Amino acid sequence: MGIQIIKSFAFCVIIVPVTLGAQDDYYPPESFYGGGVGFSQMFLFQNLGELQSFEMLGSVGDTAGFGFDLTKFANPFIINGGEGFSNITERIRIGGYAGVGSSFIAEKPDITLFLDLDGNGTYDTGEKKEIFQKPPDLQAKISLWFSGATIEYLFPLFRGLEISIGSLFGVGRLNLNVSQSAGSPSWNDQLTSIFQVGTDGFTPVYDANADGAIDTTDIDYVQKNQFPNIAINSAMTSLSGTFLNVQPYIAVKLQLL
Repeated sequence: MGIQIIKSFAFCVIIVPVTLGAQDDYYPPESFYGGGVGFSQMFLFQNLGELQSFEMLGSVGDTAGFGFDLTKFANPFIINGGEGFSNITERIRIGGYAGVGSSFIAEKPDITLFLDLDGNGTYDTGEKKEIFQKPPDLQAKISLWFSGATIEYLFPLFRGLEISIGSLFGVGRLNLNVSQSAGSPSWNDQLTSIFQVGTDGFTPVYDANADGAIDTTDIDYVQKNQFPNIAINSAMTSLSGTFLNVQPYIAVKLQLL
């Protein structure tokens, strides 16, 4: 996926216990010096499934693509994490943030089987058809994590409540996992080797080259081509990439202590 620079706007809600003492009166607003750490939830108003090069998750032409409805990915995309900060002036603070989030979608395509009597590859009226009863399971998951340094400018509203604008500078990683399985896989299916290795490594070879005879040419065929394996009824594709993150944001922060 390579190195990318992603610029996006985020709305950040942070609950931060700081080192300052609690106050009974929440009025008027005031600036302060101090620091703190706390839970942070960030909302990215972007459908990550519609990023460039992810179009193959949808439908491309008649046969390409997985056929996912990309609008089902979470939007906004929620990142859960934590932040620490320290004021360097009354209104300017620096700190750090780290968070992770994910979004998951699943599909079961509708499949109709038909007898292609004329061999034209399309269904014609009168050809026998049936609904396939065990359609495959298709699942896609996007995971995102990032961390970096933050700098922001504060606008106190009340004592303990403030709005800030800032930027995050750091790195992140995006992971895409696509799972395809025929029907509902069992636990035993996941723990079965796809290679047909015999007892103590002795593996029988039959008419591998399909010439009607079992002889040394069959061993030569296996040596030059592929080791015997069983049909695979599930597969998983995993892609990931690291990027540089320059991210402006607006935050609402509530200080409890």
